[in-house]
Amino acid sequence: MQNIFLNIHGFGSSGQNSKAQALIESFPNHKLISPDLPTDPEESLIILEKIIGENDSDRIIMQGSSMGGFYALVIHLRHRIPALLINPALTPAALVQSRVGEMYDFKNGKQLLIEQEHVERFARVEKEITEALTTCGVNKGEVLALIGEQDEVLDQNIMKGILTNLGAEIISYDTDHHFAGYDKVAEKDQKIRSFLLTPRS
Repeated sequence: MQNIFLNIHGFGSSGQNSKAQALIESFPNHKLISPDLPTDPEESLIILEKIIGENDSDRIIMQGSSMGGFYALVIHLRHRIPALLINPALTPAALVQSRVGEMYDFKNGKQLLIEQEHVERFARVEKEITEALTTCGVNKGEVLALIGEQDEVLDQNIMKGILTNLGAEIISYDTDHHFAGYDKVAEKDQKIRSFLLTPRS
């Protein structure tokens, strides 16, 4: 059965990121949906919800990197769709708070002034993960997180603590926040390939 991979990029990146390319090269017989998402988290989730509604959710497997990993986890908690998280940024409000007042340069050449309003929007969505820590958690075997131990952006001890408390499985790699070498992981790591290819319907 053909799976539908929903690739969710990070803040300031695009749907044409290297993680999407890795899926194209490693799983050529499966469908890839990789949208360009806005900076607003609520608008991004509306777009992702629309994609899920327009496709067979039993065949969707999400892959989210950095902020995209945050979105993928939120969608999993809402719909129980399997998610592969790559260095997920699970405390986005604090991450964005540290950049308030700065100009953020996007891969497409655009710039954005980070304001307090952005922090508040991420905090609203982040509550869904906070609530899940004390209620439902994730479905067993359906959330796999790949953690780069040399991550220069995230405090991975905090990320691993959240993931562990939610019941997600974690695999650590000796790599950075960008997760250099993910193309080889997608091509050759049998555990990752099995997670992405196992039918769940």
